[in-house]
Amino acid sequence: MANKAKLFLAGVASLGLGLLSAGAASACVLSVQPADTQWMIRYDPFSQDATQRQFEVAVVNQGQERCSGKVRVELNGEEFGLRSATETARVPYALIDDRNGADVTPRAGGVSARRLNSQPVALAPGERGRLQFTFAAAPPEVPSQGAYTQEATILLEDDNGLPVGARQVTLTFVVVPAAVMGLKGQFQRSNGVARIDLGELTAGTRPLTASLFVLSTGGYRVTVKSTNEGKLRLGKTDWYVDYTLGVGSKRMGLDEPATINVVSRRARADDYPLSVEVGSVAGLRAGDYTDELMFTVAAL
Repeated sequence: MANKAKLFLAGVASLGLGLLSAGAASACVLSVQPADTQWMIRYDPFSQDATQRQFEVAVVNQGQERCSGKVRVELNGEEFGLRSATETARVPYALIDDRNGADVTPRAGGVSARRLNSQPVALAPGERGRLQFTFAAAPPEVPSQGAYTQEATILLEDDNGLPVGARQVTLTFVVVPAAVMGLKGQFQRSNGVARIDLGELTAGTRPLTASLFVLSTGGYRVTVKSTNEGKLRLGKTDWYVDYTLGVGSKRMGLDEPATINVVSRRARADDYPLSVEVGSVAGLRAGDYTDELMFTVAAL
């Protein structure tokens, strides 16, 4: 996504598996059949994207007698939390059995808690049932871009805690490349355009009363374009003053669009104090000299 801001300057002068215990190789056999074996959420922290989705799982009794099983989820010994290749911190999440709102998240020891009052799946031979789960991630305010994953096994257990059906799914939370920016500090705003008054024009460098800030899930590019190609101009006349723009430590000539490229695989929150360096003002006609700058940010 691209995000834009205007500044007005003015101055004077997957894997599937079925688990059955040896003792459960009896008539009670439940086949767990998720509609998708990868449960994926795509997330942009700067839009209205939701951090949760619902997923359906079919259950079929493939045995010769009525069979029932209670829902549990386990991680096969792995630490709880969605992990990425670039981040050390894991993203927590929740798994909810939507039939009764039961939390089946495998937090403690990588296994969801057994609930005495949990609602079992009970099916006659050949009968087909349906489960629905809500997968909800809990990322930080601005997470780093990339895929965060964890393998989880959905288990159906009999009253003795023995599995009568199981299937592995991949939980995936994808943070998409995204960036936003804005101005902060002292300025006036009119019709969506920030206006900074430079006062009486004098040659030399001066700080502006505003900073550009960028929030991103990773790398980004800021582009700055000047309407007057780096000139503070008196109306539509040929009278003008050359100037350059400082964005943080970078000095930009604006005779053509100028860019700042930031390479990163991690989330960023960057501030760039703005300044201008004004050229010679000798012999100028009196009046208001202005330019308009367009700032654009795009994720890399």
